[in-house]
Amino acid sequence: LLVSKDLGKHLLEVEDLLQKHGLLEADISAQTERVQALNAAALKFSELEGYQPCDPQIICNRVNHVQTCLEELEELAAKRRKELEDSRQLWTFFQEMEEAEAWIREKEKILAAKTCGRDLSSVLTLTTKHKTMLGELGNRRALLHQTMKKGEKILAKKSFSSVGIQEKMREVCLRWKKLEEVTGLHQQRLEDALNFFQFSAETDDLVAWLQDTYRIVSSDDFGHDDYSSQALLRKHRAVVEEVEKHRVAVMSLRKQLALLAPDHRQGVDVQIRVVEVEQLYGEVAEVAVLRTQWLQDALAVYRMFSEVHACEVWVDEKEQWLEKMEVPEELDEVEVVQHRFESLDQEMNSVMGRILDVNQVVQQLVEGGHPSSEEVRSCQDHLNSRWNRVVELVETKKGQLSSVLKIQNFLLEC
Repeated sequence: LLVSKDLGKHLLEVEDLLQKHGLLEADISAQTERVQALNAAALKFSELEGYQPCDPQIICNRVNHVQTCLEELEELAAKRRKELEDSRQLWTFFQEMEEAEAWIREKEKILAAKTCGRDLSSVLTLTTKHKTMLGELGNRRALLHQTMKKGEKILAKKSFSSVGIQEKMREVCLRWKKLEEVTGLHQQRLEDALNFFQFSAETDDLVAWLQDTYRIVSSDDFGHDDYSSQALLRKHRAVVEEVEKHRVAVMSLRKQLALLAPDHRQGVDVQIRVVEVEQLYGEVAEVAVLRTQWLQDALAVYRMFSEVHACEVWVDEKEQWLEKMEVPEELDEVEVVQHRFESLDQEMNSVMGRILDVNQVVQQLVEGGHPSSEEVRSCQDHLNSRWNRVVELVETKKGQLSSVLKIQNFLLEC
């Protein structure tokens, strides 16, 4: 049993042989105690004095022979155990290598069947799964490294033929290297797909924002008075600032496109999409500039109307006063009226400046092609007409006062 050359042909068989060898070792251990007891008993006969039933030398020789046989048996058992344990190490190595190969084949099939997703959500899901597989790959790499070390130790012992071990190690190493290459390529494809779908998502968000902004800046609401126009202009200026901030994002689209993988950046659809975004941004920026001008014109119109109204209120008041005023004949009363006209001249100079400003604003609006040009021109003409009426009345009244003063001065001289 101990000199058998049967070391097993696979791990389970070796384990079975080791179990049987353990029983044999237990039997030898039990027999060792019995032999030692028998030897001790036999040696007592060699120590007898007087009558000796057997030659003491024969007894000693026999005891030594039995002891030597037992020691040889124990050495054979120890040698057999070592051989079986070495065999177990060998077949454990082969089994672990087979498990590694099976794991590699499984991952190769998974990687071969994997796609890169159809949208951003699916790519993110696949990326998460791939990260999990990379963790498994790292763990399996550590196990494979340990198995390789076992193989190197077996080769160092030179207990078995190195051909099969080295061939298995080389084969698994090659397959592992190929798996890592395939994994790296798949990871790169996922990253390329992720970059593409992120670019597409950001582009879609940008288009949605531009479309909403276009609806805002193309509004035909310019307010109904000075206050509402000012409020709309403030809001519009905030929108214009946002449009300007988005200019960088739009201008960087082509740079982002150039960074995508060739398969993605060379697609006709994505290139057309970039051109559409640039064109849409140009339209939004252009309409935003126009709306700024329209709101400013509307604000100018409402301010002009307000100024015209204020001037006309003053004109109404002075016109009524002038029409009702009668030139006095007494010198004292004439001087009072004359002082009033001096104050009126100052007011008229101030109002004249305001009317000139109104005329200048009207001229700018008309030359700029404002849609309310006719209404604005009509308002201007009406104000100027009223103003000219007041000027005529003032001149008339001043002429009358001058005549009265001349008469009074003549009478005083007389």
